[in-house]
Amino acid sequence: MTKQVVIVGGGVIGLLTAFNLAADVEQVVVCDKGAVGQESSWAGGGIVSPLYPWRYSPAVTALAHWSQDFYPQLGAHLFSSTGVDPRSTPPGCTG
Repeated sequence: MTKQVVIVGGGVIGLLTAFNLAADVEQVVVCDKGAVGQESSWAGGGIVSPLYPWRYSPAVTALAHWSQDFYPQLGAHLFSSTGVDPRSTPPGCTG
């Protein structure tokens, strides 16, 4: 069993990685130059589809549709597991 994992980047990918690793390691450390989830993750606001879906291959379109279907389940799972609603405005932000 790995004792400690360090993740550089506190965006959506880094935080989800930390969340999923937490059950399998003793300690997960997330490092970011600023507040976690505040940079492009916050600016994206849960956008999971291509900007111009008609310009992408069927594989990208299929992934975008899967992501759109999965996103509400992920939000509900994170809320039930952590008590944090990923759809809410983080402290210190306006939205």
